[in-house]
Amino acid sequence: MRKIILRDSLATFLLLAASLALGLIANECCKSPLPLAYSSPETRLSDAVADMGASNLPKVVFGADVDEKEMLKISANQSALILDARPRVYFELEHIPSALSLPRDNFKQSYQTLQKNMFSYRNRPIVIYCSDNDCPDGRIVGETLRKLGYQNVRLFRGGWSEWANAPVSTDQGCGCGS
Repeated sequence: MRKIILRDSLATFLLLAASLALGLIANECCKSPLPLAYSSPETRLSDAVADMGASNLPKVVFGADVDEKEMLKISANQSALILDARPRVYFELEHIPSALSLPRDNFKQSYQTLQKNMFSYRNRPIVIYCSDNDCPDGRIVGETLRKLGYQNVRLFRGGWSEWANAPVSTDQGCGCGS
């Protein structure tokens, strides 16, 4: 009986060890392997931006936050570059008119796609939004852009939920007079 338990335990251990080894090998063979240790979204984005050669500013300072009324004007007048930091799937469902998608979770690839268009905004206004006040992605993308040298970055903290619930119809421009 003891031999059977020992044999089964050894077989189980060998099976687990072989499974772990195959899993690690398969992961390393992938184009985008999963990390072996968890790192926060900020850390992953920071690492990706470091690969892009960004400077490390000691402290990121944003311009004043954009409120709903100002965001309506900015969108209607297209007086700033508007960036949506939510995952691309949400952007594709609905977004603020004239916004471009620059999601935190796929920042490096999306930024490289938009880089030529964004270059002229190094010193011009950029407004970033996310889902709502509780979503950190807008702040994270904003801090990253500041590290990449963009000077006039502001946040619309109310984000998509505030925009979508605005009392003024967002389909027909600002509607807020002059």
